[in-house]
Amino acid sequence: MLVLSPAESFSLPALHIGAVQGGLDEAVNAMHAHTRKTTMPEADPTGCLVIGSIGELRADTDAEKVKAYAREFAALGAEIFVIDAGWQCPLGRHEHRAFNGTNRTAPARFSLGLAEISDYCHSLGMKFGIWTEIERIGNLSPVYEEHPEWRGVSMYGDRSEAYLDMTIPEAAEWAESELSRIIEESRLDLLRIDHVNPGSVHFSMRDRGTGVNECLSLRHYEAVYAMYRRLKKKYPDMIFENCAGGGGRTDLGIMQSFNHTWVSDNQMLPSSVLIGNGMTLALPPERVDRLFGGMFNHYYGSFDAHIRACMLTHMSFMTFFELGEDKNPEQYELARHSIELYKSFIRKILPTCRTFHHTPEFLECQRGGSA
Repeated sequence: MLVLSPAESFSLPALHIGAVQGGLDEAVNAMHAHTRKTTMPEADPTGCLVIGSIGELRADTDAEKVKAYAREFAALGAEIFVIDAGWQCPLGRHEHRAFNGTNRTAPARFSLGLAEISDYCHSLGMKFGIWTEIERIGNLSPVYEEHPEWRGVSMYGDRSEAYLDMTIPEAAEWAESELSRIIEESRLDLLRIDHVNPGSVHFSMRDRGTGVNECLSLRHYEAVYAMYRRLKKKYPDMIFENCAGGGGRTDLGIMQSFNHTWVSDNQMLPSSVLIGNGMTLALPPERVDRLFGGMFNHYYGSFDAHIRACMLTHMSFMTFFELGEDKNPEQYELARHSIELYKSFIRKILPTCRTFHHTPEFLECQRGGSA
């Protein structure tokens, strides 16, 4: 896993060990109290703010449509407006992975850049954030052609089509400088960090001059975690939201740099309830982002059930109506009322609350036909 050069040192990741007398709930709440105090930054610099996200931009979504959604979300009670994937694509295109790594907006879609959207959100009383996946570069981005050597090599010897090798100092420096530039130029309040990792790309072997091959995985992730620690220190008031792989990185090593984390892209009942239940065994509920109104959660279950499923975590929502079309008034009012209830009561108790899991055994629940 690691071959040290002469005089080189390495510190293993921190290990948290605790002794608890009691059952599962006592152990979970002791861990929550410990990690809140010792490991993680505040859930938000200003509290568990309600996030409204328009999701992946469609091919025809321009700045004016984004502003229209921002007005709708502000009326519903959103406190942070987030643009997800697609902001790097030219107007008329939506294949966001191919353009990832461009890290700039196309003039036809955002003629004045994302700072215009940020200023507009601020004028509505909301903060502003965007999605990015800095460790992945698409084949239509300039850096893809300029630095093919930065793309990782899989454990089978194949050059990656997308993934940045963070063990290469120049690649890691580029990633960090790009994130800083994006934060400052776009006047961001929140940065949503994704990383959809196939696994094998970071497990190739390389001789770093010692005469012995080592696996690159450990050095890669050390570079990644160190980058986010530096960025959090550099921008202490920024809200860093982790959403790697829809919940692929939720360990305490990454969470020391992130205010809260997406835990799964699966938002469909009954899985959404089981996922929220399971992730709060490990992380405090105010750190666990859950969603209503998007990502296929309309396939199963009622709108009310989806809202209730995320109200005891960090509430987020996506678009559940089309611009220019009549809204379902009962559905709209239920969303507005629920967001207000969350803001006025529930989130006030989340950062210090105790959590009790009445059905912690997933498989037993599923065998019994209940969630």
